[in-house]
Amino acid sequence: MPRQRRRNPNGSGTVTKRADGRYQAAVYVPQPDGTVKRKYAYGKTYDECDQKRRELLDRAKGGIPTPTRDMTLGQWFDYWLEMIVKPDLSAGSYRTYSLAVRNHLRPRLGSKVMVKLGIKELRGVMQRLAEEKTAKTAKHALRVLSAALTAAMVEDIGLTRNVAKLVHVRASTDSGKSWDAVTVLRFLAAARRLSEYYPAFLLLCLLGLRRAEVCGLRWQNIDLDNRILWVEQQRQRTSAGTIDVDPKSKTSKAPLPLPAQCIAPLRWTRMRTAWLRENAISKGRPWFEDPEGHVFVTRTGRPLLTASLYLIMQRVLRLEGLGKMSPKGLRKSCGTLLVHLRVHPRVIKAILRHSRIATTLDIYAEALDPDVVFAVGQLDRLLRQPARIRQLEAAQSDSDTH
Repeated sequence: MPRQRRRNPNGSGTVTKRADGRYQAAVYVPQPDGTVKRKYAYGKTYDECDQKRRELLDRAKGGIPTPTRDMTLGQWFDYWLEMIVKPDLSAGSYRTYSLAVRNHLRPRLGSKVMVKLGIKELRGVMQRLAEEKTAKTAKHALRVLSAALTAAMVEDIGLTRNVAKLVHVRASTDSGKSWDAVTVLRFLAAARRLSEYYPAFLLLCLLGLRRAEVCGLRWQNIDLDNRILWVEQQRQRTSAGTIDVDPKSKTSKAPLPLPAQCIAPLRWTRMRTAWLRENAISKGRPWFEDPEGHVFVTRTGRPLLTASLYLIMQRVLRLEGLGKMSPKGLRKSCGTLLVHLRVHPRVIKAILRHSRIATTLDIYAEALDPDVVFAVGQLDRLLRQPARIRQLEAAQSDSDTH
């Protein structure tokens, strides 16, 4: 009696041998959009393919979506933002990526099958986006798309290359202007006269802190006696409200030496907070008891918001007639001044806490433009004087003979 072929239970998938000798597993798996589709996996041997079938079943039983080859970019964006970006990155990064997807990528690429997206097609889309918006907008959208496709390559959906990395958008890399030392001193003098948050601006200019880090600074992060400041958190607006979150990157979380001229203003800030509290309580006015002990607070005791610090800075600039500048520009000015002091790029990277040395070198290269021009001018003058070159060659030969 012939042996009957054993069948897998319904819903457990199948493993079959293809005409090319490989094995193919087929399993129905959930999709990010809630539907169910058949997913294929391949292997050189039956056991290898059967192992992939079991892994797909385990993911399906755990409710984990498994994208298929015919997934559109719009479907992948939904999955990527909610399952990868939101849990792993900061709320600010999630918001930035979501805006780029909603405003630029989904309307133009959402219906495209991800694994079929070609270089020529993507280049045309980016060129049209640059014409309709700006080149910087297109470059940012391309960067977000590249991050999404890089994450997709980790999934077993057949994506073998990131076409976004093969398309380039030419856009200015200018990261904003910076001030020289005189202008920085003018601003700090004006801030000292016009704002009680002068110590916050000192930290922006002298240590290059981000404004979210300044607003998230707590007294437990500052050792005034030993003059050390620890950057442990930053103040960010999230879906849960304005809260303290981890710094922008792992390198951002670091101790910094506190400049001597910051000590007295910070002591004054602590006394001001205590006076505001006593005055509010004695007069029956509302006062917020900050359990986290933020350094910079409002008149009612609540932690200072980054938007408020920006508006205070703009008021000082307007009254002093210093033109336009942002807190990010103060941070860049700090890096530029360190460059002019001939500080090594790696030291500047440690002070500004950049995650990549390339970011520091961009500031370094930009700040050294006048020096580069001067050096090239000297070389040009040298090469215009053949007689001078012959003199140098003669002097070199004399030194070699002796």
